[in-house]
Amino acid sequence: MAATARAALSPSAHLVFDRAAPELSAHCGQAKARAEMRLKEIASLSPQSRTFGNTSVALDDALWGLLDETSSDQLLKYVAISSGVRAAASDCETLVRQFPVEVFAREDLYRAVTAYAAKKERLAGEDARLLEHQLRKFKRSGMALPVEQREQLKALRRQLVQLEGDFTKNLNEVDDFLLFSSAALAGLPDDYVARLTRKDDRYKITVDYPDYVPFMKNASDPAARRRLEALFASRAAAKNLPILAQVLALRSEAAQLLGYKNHASYVLKERMAKDPATVERFIAGLVVRLQPLARQDIAALTALKDSEEGAQSDHVIHYWDWLYYDNQRLKAAAVDKEKIKEYFPLETVIAGMFDVYQQLLGVKFRHVEDPALTAIWHPDVKLYEVSDAASGAAIGYFYMDLFPREGKYKHAAAFDLVDGRQLPDGSFQKPVAAIVANFPKPAPGQPSLLRHGVHEDVETLFHEFGHIMHQTLTKARHGRFSGASTLGDSAQDFVEAPSQMLENWVWDANILRSLSGRYDDPAQKIPADLVSRMIAAKTIDSGIHNLRQLMFARADMTYHAKSSVQDTTAVWAQTMRDVLLIPMTAGTHPEASFAHIMDGYDAGYYGYLWSEVYAADMFSLFQERGLLDPIMGRRYREEILEPGSSRDEAASLRRFLGREPNDRAFLRQLGLSSP
Repeated sequence: MAATARAALSPSAHLVFDRAAPELSAHCGQAKARAEMRLKEIASLSPQSRTFGNTSVALDDALWGLLDETSSDQLLKYVAISSGVRAAASDCETLVRQFPVEVFAREDLYRAVTAYAAKKERLAGEDARLLEHQLRKFKRSGMALPVEQREQLKALRRQLVQLEGDFTKNLNEVDDFLLFSSAALAGLPDDYVARLTRKDDRYKITVDYPDYVPFMKNASDPAARRRLEALFASRAAAKNLPILAQVLALRSEAAQLLGYKNHASYVLKERMAKDPATVERFIAGLVVRLQPLARQDIAALTALKDSEEGAQSDHVIHYWDWLYYDNQRLKAAAVDKEKIKEYFPLETVIAGMFDVYQQLLGVKFRHVEDPALTAIWHPDVKLYEVSDAASGAAIGYFYMDLFPREGKYKHAAAFDLVDGRQLPDGSFQKPVAAIVANFPKPAPGQPSLLRHGVHEDVETLFHEFGHIMHQTLTKARHGRFSGASTLGDSAQDFVEAPSQMLENWVWDANILRSLSGRYDDPAQKIPADLVSRMIAAKTIDSGIHNLRQLMFARADMTYHAKSSVQDTTAVWAQTMRDVLLIPMTAGTHPEASFAHIMDGYDAGYYGYLWSEVYAADMFSLFQERGLLDPIMGRRYREEILEPGSSRDEAASLRRFLGREPNDRAFLRQLGLSSP
């Protein structure tokens, strides 16, 4: 089928998901060639003829046009069934991500934008912000450097894009597993065991999250947990450890070429935190306040371990112990997640979640079943249309790809496929996004059942769907500011806040009941007394859970705030001891699977907790006015989601709050009082 005919089968002419590997590679290269032709036209204009439209806007359109044209090609790296297609898609992603490196290191384009800027035409709002961001991007790409150093920087960044892509590709391709006897599965739920693949008389347990997490939470055999955790904590280590070392060295070298002390200083100059010292104060302050809680948590977990293991206990909570005894502690509080999940079938939760978002944000979701519009990459995938509830006008689309399969992306994420933006003809391009996750796949006679809890399935679904709303409800005119793209100019230490804010809905008693319905009797809602226990148990082991986030943040900053790191594993081990208070398993290399710092969160992982401050503050307004209050929801949509990064995120936050932000609500959520 011709590409143009196939494109008509999707919600955007740009999206084609059935290209074979050679065709995908050719299409990606052709798209880049078209973008280069657009740039050549921009550079060829005379200084006198330059306008905002034919220079700044045209440059942004060329960059985002390439992203749009190759978005389905790039997504296939993470979701394609064929390993050959995934490899071609990975190469395409590398090519496209290298393109901005080349663009903002081009002398002719730099002269073009500075020539227009020299006219000092009066620009306002988003237009002024676009020109300012482009000029800064050129400067941060080394255009003020001597030519030799500029070329050196360009080469470094091309290498980095390649290595970062290789790192994530290696993780996606991991297919490690262990074989366990039935005795080693003691404690695991029947539905979990029933869906496992058997090899002779043993059961295959992979390191994919739907296998790994339930195993670690429920397997009573500590030796089995230790073996699986050791395998999980060294995923892709042989390939990724040397890549990580190279990436850190190249990032440091590039930052120093630009006059920064280290990569963290370079990155944070563009973030709300501004510098590494501010981030370290944030991390250190929370570590000091949370470690007393964590020590109480560890004491409680150790008591459970001593009680269960008796004389064989070594009185230490190891990394392969904490999820198991955390779960035992929840069960002791009459919160058994394996029983609770029976009330949260995936389709029921999705329907309830849709109701919440529709009421709150004034939108409607429609499952697109028309075969003429449902071009997808796998039979599990579904397509939905987003429309405005008041006008009925279509706003955008999103795909849902929710179950694991071989070669697929291992985590949960929202991908922006086609960014909403104003096109050269004046029309507004409808955005398209995709939520990709790995929830348990339905088994014969039983639907997919979601766990509820902090960082569990139900909360994860609400979080990622919050990103989908950020991406599809955008009204930003320029692609660079659309939604919450990591390739755009969103402040990475705010970009998680809108989604984190919406996680709070899954901890409200009324909302929880609306999301529930027993898988074998949908009319049976989760009992009110169980909901009360679930909410009360939310803070169980909260010290450890939050210190774990801070441990990741500290490791990330240590890697990037030094001029060189000799041993990334030693840094990780020390950070676990100093921050989390739980030792790293000897012989493992968890940093080899720290994918976030290859996906735009380098020197930025702290942003998850940093943005929680803003998320909690925003949620406090809904607590005051009502969680489904449409007036507050409309205000949230208009002041936070629709602008994207078309204006300063701090300004959007102040406009929504009606005041300066503070951390009081955040500290209350952690069970801490304000200082």
